[in-house]
Formats: sequence, structure tokens, C-alpha cells
Amino acid sequence: MSRLLSLSRAARLVGTTRGKLQKRIQDGEITSFEGQLSLSELSKLYPQAKFEDTAMLDRVEEIIERSRFKARSRLPLPTNKESLLARAAMLADELALAKLDLSNYAIFTHKLKSKLNENKQTANPELNKFLHELINWVQTELPVAAETAPAQQLLVQDTMLRLVTAQIQLLPSGHEYLLEGNTSLLEAGLSAGFALNYGCSNGNCGNCKARLISGLVRKTRPHDYCFSESEKAQDYILMCCNTAMTDIIIEADEADSTNDIPQQAITAKVKKIVSANDHVAILNLKTPRTKRLRFLAGQTAKLVVNDELTKILPIASCPCDDMNIQFHISRNDSDQFNKFVLENLKAGDEVGIEGPQGDFILDDDAANPLVFIAMDTGFAPIKSLAEHAITLAHAEHVHLYWLTSGNQEHYMRNQCRAWADAFDSLEYFETTLQHNLDSDKGRAELKTQLSALLSKETDINKCHIYLAGNKTFVEESKKLLNTTSTPRLMYEQID
Repeated sequence: MSRLLSLSRAARLVGTTRGKLQKRIQDGEITSFEGQLSLSELSKLYPQAKFEDTAMLDRVEEIIERSRFKARSRLPLPTNKESLLARAAMLADELALAKLDLSNYAIFTHKLKSKLNENKQTANPELNKFLHELINWVQTELPVAAETAPAQQLLVQDTMLRLVTAQIQLLPSGHEYLLEGNTSLLEAGLSAGFALNYGCSNGNCGNCKARLISGLVRKTRPHDYCFSESEKAQDYILMCCNTAMTDIIIEADEADSTNDIPQQAITAKVKKIVSANDHVAILNLKTPRTKRLRFLAGQTAKLVVNDELTKILPIASCPCDDMNIQFHISRNDSDQFNKFVLENLKAGDEVGIEGPQGDFILDDDAANPLVFIAMDTGFAPIKSLAEHAITLAHAEHVHLYWLTSGNQEHYMRNQCRAWADAFDSLEYFETTLQHNLDSDKGRAELKTQLSALLSKETDINKCHIYLAGNKTFVEESKKLLNTTSTPRLMYEQID
């Protein structure tokens, strides 16, 4: 019996995305069994997953590197010996059951062949023909060692992967993610792009508590939060203080909408301010570990500097790295907030963050192709959305279009090109408009350029489209795009 794999494990094993596997299931190219995939069928679809035994460890590392977006700079801690032993024991139990299944399978097939051969001659010609065809079919379907070699190779890779990672399944959402080393359940889930509920992330508040349904966990640090006797009896744990020893299933709260994200007031510190070009600077803030900013990709936050200057700006970073928050600041001497930030703030200075706000967010449950269109510094919220989409790896494809006007530049084009090089599902396109959008020539040029860019979409009516830019750009783009029946058109106006 072929091993069944979850979509998360299957995607990582063959170096593709969950979205692409889901698309092949929908197209009938591969059969799923209650949401899981057959390893042997997977090996036929991805023959490139057959490798030399000597390169096994290198390939596992390559799969890991290609299949997840490294939002955090730190390296995962090595897997604890106790966890390795627990995972090895789990695999040993599965091996014993698999051997029993194979033994029963061999006995059954032997009896079936004998029974068919005993009755292959009857007085009914049509029944004789049917029995003859059935015997030939059974013999053809029996596995041949040479034909199953790719599946065996893939099985070896999967076994190694299961030793170094644990799979976490969240209920009731059904979301899955993989945990490496001794990373906490919370950190691994946030890095995978899921909006898990948490507060202090330090074992004090209890907001990240979850109920362990199956599998083994190990406490990584003590905590002050006290569970009630009822919670103890139901196997509740804190996700910030536990890691997975084996594959586990937990019942945990996740944010389904902006209404599930609480309003927060946080004091962050300036990590650095980087000049991207003559027109834009990147403000990087770092929050305290015990009071990070919970937000959804694409949302905005109000910044407070010098105790009185405030401004609402799009968050330009991914929520998967919620201690490091990024904002894009335009150089504009007439804007007192921007001017103060660029001329006076330095590393270590405090900045107040209030929020988050807005509903310019991804529909995480949709596997539709994603089209992101940014104009000038409208790239900031689009960057957050794109990073989140990459982290979740659920869309069939992601097209990122970045337009600039006049003397503006694509100030993070290297980042965009790096995404396109690293991820097969993402394509990046850029263009510069020669005329001001407030002029008739500028609006006509925008329409021409947008039409040319969107002509790259094979079926625009299936795409979820996200626009971000100044008022003129948003209004003119909506006029063009509203001539099509897109399933979702979201826009963010950047002042």
C-alpha cells in the first residue's frame, strides 16, 4: 500500500506549491484520498524527485530552502534528540503496520489469483472472456520492482523529511504547516503565514493556548500562565512554549478577518532608516518581543513621532515577521511628518504604533491567480500582500506589476526580481509612465500600459486583482478593470 501524504508534505517533497498540487487535483491529473496524495502516484507526476542516494541529505535541504519563504533571519535550532527518537518511534510503528498490510496484501492476491484460475473455464463464453481479462488485469496491476523504484526513492526522501520536520495541522481551519528543529508551535505557524491568536508570546497571557488532539509535544520553556483543571484535563498547551516531537493535530484560534485582530498601541524602536533612492526611504521598526504588532498583510497603522506628529501609512512588511515592521516614506518637504522622520529619527529612537486598520487584505482561502498592481509608493502595501502570498504558497500564480511615473523609480526592483527568480509561481513586470497622470496624455498612457500588462493574463476573469497607488491611478485603473468581471477587485489609495 502506497504511503499517503498531506498536501504540505507532498509539496515540500517534490519542490512545488500546495496551490499547484491543488490545481492538478482539480484538473484530474492526480487523485486525492480525503485530502491526501498517494506517494506512488506523486512519483509518476514528478519523476525529477528521483535522486541518487548519496545526494539525499543535500536534496532534502534544497527542498526545504525552495519551498518556504525565509521571513526570519535566524536559522532554525537543531532538532532535539528526544524529538528525533519520538519521530523514529512513530515511523517504526508505521513500518510495522505497513509490513502487516503488505503481508495481508500478498495473501489476498495469492488467493485471488488461485480462485480466478480455478474458475477461468465455464460454460459461459462471455464469463470466460471476462475472467480472462480480469486475470490479465490483476497480473498487470501487481507492482513490479523496477517500476516502483521512483516511488521507493521518494519514500526514502519522505522518511528523512519526517525525521527532521514535524507536521502541524490546525483545527477547525484544516491549515497545515511544517515545524523544523525546536521552533515553537507559535513561531513556526506565524512564519508559515497563518494568523494565529497570541499576545505576549512569552507564556504569560495565555492567548495562544490550544488543545492538543493527537501527537506529542515538548515544553521548551516554563510559563507563568495557569491552566484551569478543566483545561488541563482537555490537554491544553501554550503554543509559544511548546514544540512538536511528532506530527500533531491541535485546535487553535486563527484570525478569519480584520475583526479578529485587536487594536493595539505599541512603542517600537527605529532599527534603521535606509535611503532607497532620492525620493523614498525605508523605515524599519523593531517591536518588543513580548508586545509585537498583530496585523494582516495589506493593512495600515498610525505612526506617532515626536509625541505629536502622526500619519497613517501602509505596512510594507509581512505579518509572518511581526517584530520587524517596515514603512516606505516619501521625501516631501511639505509633509511635516515625513520631513521629521527623514531628518531627525535615528536608530534607537522610539516610535508609537497604533492599529492596525483597513481591509485591503488577501482572501487566504481562495486559490485564484493573484494580480498585484502598484503605482509609485503604492508598492508598500502590495509588497506586504506579495510576501504573504509567497509565504502561504496557495495561489496558482502571482503576477506583480509595478508602474512608476515621471522621475520616480522602482526603488525595490532587486527584491522583486529576487522573488521572481526564487519562486516559479511569481512573475514580475515593471514599466515607467512618461506623462503626469493628471494630464489627458498621462491617463491615456496609463490605460495603454495597463491594457498591455493585463494582456499577459490568460483569464483575467479568474484573477483576484489588488490596486494600490494615488487617487488618479486608482480611479483610472478601476474604470478599465470594471469593464471585466473580475471575481475580486481591491484597491488602496495612497496619499
